[in-house]
Amino acid sequence: MKYLRNLIVHPMVILPALMTGLLALSLLTHHHEAGPEMVEKYKKLLYVLPLALFFVLHSAQSKALFSGFLLGNGLVLVLSMAGGLFHLFPEHIDPANPTVFKLQITHNFFMAMAVFLWLERARISQGSGRIGYLLLALAACCNILFMVQGRVGYIALIAGIGAWALLSLKPRQALLAIGSGVVVICLLFTIPNRAAERITLGVHEIQNCLQQKTGDAYSACDSSMGQRTAFILQATQLIEQAPLLGNGAGSFWYHNPETGYSVNNPHNQYLLETIQNGAVGLIIFLLWMAIFAIAAWKQPPREKSIFITLLVIYLSGNLFNSFLLDSTEGHLFVILTALLLAKHIPLVQRKKNESSLPSRPS
Repeated sequence: MKYLRNLIVHPMVILPALMTGLLALSLLTHHHEAGPEMVEKYKKLLYVLPLALFFVLHSAQSKALFSGFLLGNGLVLVLSMAGGLFHLFPEHIDPANPTVFKLQITHNFFMAMAVFLWLERARISQGSGRIGYLLLALAACCNILFMVQGRVGYIALIAGIGAWALLSLKPRQALLAIGSGVVVICLLFTIPNRAAERITLGVHEIQNCLQQKTGDAYSACDSSMGQRTAFILQATQLIEQAPLLGNGAGSFWYHNPETGYSVNNPHNQYLLETIQNGAVGLIIFLLWMAIFAIAAWKQPPREKSIFITLLVIYLSGNLFNSFLLDSTEGHLFVILTALLLAKHIPLVQRKKNESSLPSRPS
């Protein structure tokens, strides 16, 4: 195949495979109960090459991918609004937290990506089409902020819209959009609403956990953000034990004896990489993200905006979740990496061919 060799040796194929390989090798030197399961979950990173080959052979499928993603999120939005506002399907959808797709974190995270994609379609559309996409984006924002519980969605929404505005809009429009966003955020904290309540609750949960006493450490951190704070404290201890090469696959383990809650995921991708593969693993992961950003930056303006914004959403979300580890979010990022790679390699090759052509005499 024309681009096969370039695909095989590209860092966006090698680095994810190296992350998986290092985890697998750590099973030989470290023995943790969750180790084999962790390596199994990371095997999805090996799919970048075959998926990139697919997109090279079927380049038109990239449009179908985004259209299908938005169609799915549109259906999820309709069902969530129906369950939350009209209490339909009460046996399947909780009106107080109308999550439709998987868990509330995934629901809000995917909906945040859909918001900026609908805004992008509104930007290039005219008339009723533009109005329709803007209404979808507005409804999705309300769904994220006021209906479905999940603070990660707030972060993804703010990061995504901010990045998209800076990359896609004219400077004056971007400034106006960001200024409007700041005003909306300020209003959220002055007018009683679920989003402000959830954020305030999260801050209190972190404070309670940090102010813990030895005797009541587990009960003080027995909350969503409290547990994440406890994860960070425990992760810091593990990183200090093996800062360079890490503690091996499945080395993170948190157990609350009072509730019986156990987890092998610190809910932070950066911490997870550093705990398991040390500074080496974190550098490999960050290199992958940097090369993704460089490849995205070289795309035509619209594709550049889309891929950079998606990357920003993932980078912000990874502060509060390990999205490469999670099945749905991880598979989607692998697909996005493969799609970008399939667009990047032919583009680089075309530019190389054009530069090698003799210049015409004037």
